[in-house]
Amino acid sequence: MADLPSAEVSNQFASSLHVVRKEIENALDHAAVQLDTYSSDGSEETIRTFLEEIRQLRGTFKMLDFRAGERLCEELTETIRRSLNSGVSEGLLDASTQAVVYLKRYIEFVITGQDVAPSLLIPTINLVRRERSEKGLPEGYFFLNNLRPKLDQPRAAANRAVAYRRVRQMLQLGLLGLIRGSGKRGPLQVLVRAVERLEVAARGSHSWIFWEVVSGALDALQQDEFDVTPQRISLVGQLDRQVRKLQATEGAAFNEQPSDALLKEFLYLVALAQPESDRLKLLHSSFQLADHVRERELRVTRNDLSGPDQSALVSFARALQDEIEALKDIIDRSQRNPELAVEDSELIERLERISDTLIMVDMNPTAELADGVIRQIRSGQADIEGLADDIIRIEQDVQAIVQSNSLKGSQVIDPVTLKEANIAVVSESVTALVMVKRAVASYVDSGDKLHVKNVGKSLRDVSGAVIFLGKADLRAMLLELEEFVEHQVMDSRVAPSSQDMDAFADAVTAVEYYLDTYDSPASGGSDALRMAEESMVQLRAGHVAN
Repeated sequence: MADLPSAEVSNQFASSLHVVRKEIENALDHAAVQLDTYSSDGSEETIRTFLEEIRQLRGTFKMLDFRAGERLCEELTETIRRSLNSGVSEGLLDASTQAVVYLKRYIEFVITGQDVAPSLLIPTINLVRRERSEKGLPEGYFFLNNLRPKLDQPRAAANRAVAYRRVRQMLQLGLLGLIRGSGKRGPLQVLVRAVERLEVAARGSHSWIFWEVVSGALDALQQDEFDVTPQRISLVGQLDRQVRKLQATEGAAFNEQPSDALLKEFLYLVALAQPESDRLKLLHSSFQLADHVRERELRVTRNDLSGPDQSALVSFARALQDEIEALKDIIDRSQRNPELAVEDSELIERLERISDTLIMVDMNPTAELADGVIRQIRSGQADIEGLADDIIRIEQDVQAIVQSNSLKGSQVIDPVTLKEANIAVVSESVTALVMVKRAVASYVDSGDKLHVKNVGKSLRDVSGAVIFLGKADLRAMLLELEEFVEHQVMDSRVAPSSQDMDAFADAVTAVEYYLDTYDSPASGGSDALRMAEESMVQLRAGHVAN
């Protein structure tokens, strides 16, 4: 079964599962019992019985062409077989338990028509492989697709020089930002800029289709539904080796086709994406990816597979709010009509239920507040008005789970407002720089100065905005970029060289990265500014040469 099957193939798989569903569920349940028994008595006979169930399941999955289930059973069998003499470790026992649970849920999802893909089981397979120190399988391991479609190449660029050293710098800066986990937008923008340079340079060569697919994969990762996981960061990190080879050969390596395995992994990300950009639409059409399930749907299934997500926590909080609302109604009736007042025992029972629930979600201070109310009621010292005030305070704390919007302190400009102002300034500046890059790209493609008519003003506006952030050096850089546009582009009869325009775009991209990660000091912002300054040095050198 291909990783992301068409609706027809998926329906066939579900129909086949229906026939043997009971046998699979019974085998998985029996396997779970054996694991539970083994964790108690450590009997080798018990674990051998578990292995026999897994071997039978492997045969069934092979018959169904369920390659991910078959592979997971193979990994379990091999890993446990090697551990029989020394005893199954706690880590392997946990991995085996997860494998059984996830297989059962996966089967249920297929039967009920929920969107699935065998890649959902890759993390569990790798968990088992890790127990015998084996390298993990890539995310797109089960993905099957034609890697040689008919795709028209754009014409090769004439005399298109590439500053490979700076491209590698940008690539490494973007990777550093992703690794540090301070957000994905800024780092991905830098990566996009670097790969776009390589895609243009690769036109007319054997490796162009690879760089086009990589560009599409970066488009995919920018979509909101995509998480930038360690496995995906590692995949992007493999591009550094490709660029290092290009740098060493002065571009001759463009005529070497990168490995099909690497191409397949990037194409897998393209297949998961919503075809929103022109590039993704073309790739989906050329590689015939229209019937593939998308990351948007898989993300829902992935959360269901692994357990409750944030939405479950919110639902949990709302249920708790309902309980508090019922308690408030009781207190309100007691205030308006003492004859309808409930027994203290009922109030205590409800408050204890609320307190226990709060402890479950680690809201211990709020739980202590509820316990304090209980103590007052039991001692006979509680009054209805004070009780109502305490219940409202508990309700406000619970509301923070759903929406945290409380404001503490009485400063004229409080920290939250100041932070929001910073965010607004940065957001508007980043948006302006994105527009600058698009305008410059249109100018480079067409040579029409009308595209960059407002670029100088945009750069000047951003330079004024960063004063608010206290970054005088950044403001000076932006004003210098504005001067370049006004004098070297708008006022000059001779168009700037492609190297100067590349340096200009690199500087803007680096500034955009810095601003986009401004609130995360460990995200590589200082590296971005250094790269921007290096681009400015090249831009100044270009002025002197011209």
